[in-house]
Amino acid sequence: MLWSFQTSRKYQSFSQKHMNQPIIDVALLPDLVSPESLAEQTVIVVDVLRATTTIVSAIYNGCIEVLPQPSVESARETHRQFSGNAVIGGERGGQIVEGFHHGNSPIEYTPTAIKDKTLILATTNGTVAMEHCRAANRVLIGAMVNLSAVAQQVKDDPQVTVVCSGTDRSITSEDVLFAGALLERIIALRTESSQPPGQLTDMASIALGHWKTTRRALDNGKPLADFFRNARGGLNLVKIGHDADIVFASQIDTFNLVPELDLKSWIIRVPPSEKN
Repeated sequence: MLWSFQTSRKYQSFSQKHMNQPIIDVALLPDLVSPESLAEQTVIVVDVLRATTTIVSAIYNGCIEVLPQPSVESARETHRQFSGNAVIGGERGGQIVEGFHHGNSPIEYTPTAIKDKTLILATTNGTVAMEHCRAANRVLIGAMVNLSAVAQQVKDDPQVTVVCSGTDRSITSEDVLFAGALLERIIALRTESSQPPGQLTDMASIALGHWKTTRRALDNGKPLADFFRNARGGLNLVKIGHDADIVFASQIDTFNLVPELDLKSWIIRVPPSEKN
């Protein structure tokens, strides 16, 4: 089955010089794409439950910038050295880290909590996945809550890869559903403007098929949150009482903004050109 798919092989992206169309790729886990293959690519990092959803929500609510951290220790050290108005947030095992101001719930980053502040964030999967993308040309932060905005941002880019964060090094359905939904929208936007839709890799085709199957159930009235609750990441959140986060993360197009990770400063912001 797809969700038990594991391999030690690094999943390589297609090289554009061998293709006549733009390329759309999906890494179902960070470890399934080699970091060097992301060079010259636009990468969308997704951790629907919950890091990327939390980042989009926090920035919408007035967060100045997010400093993603690969570990709890680096987050504490960054906060210790930071001279501005910053809060430290994140989780391990889904729960707030002892001594942190906040956890990894998109709901808790309200304007009161985060407006005009810097967020130093360390999560188990999402901020770790970002580390894998340092060779990319551009790294965007995607989630269901900003799905269409991301599609608009990358529709003209020749090489696009969605990197799914997964949960504890295992593939998670919610991230793959985002990837499939994003691919569907990119293809539609390109078709509308008479552009080539793009060549899908095998993993991209799998993600798109998973989304299309799920969308048929959504069209018949089943909430997307129900699918998320039964995914690996969702099951963990239900166990620890964070069902409200699942509902929040399942809402499509809540926000019209696309945070971008500056690869030199390693800071996530909304580019000035994207601000209202």
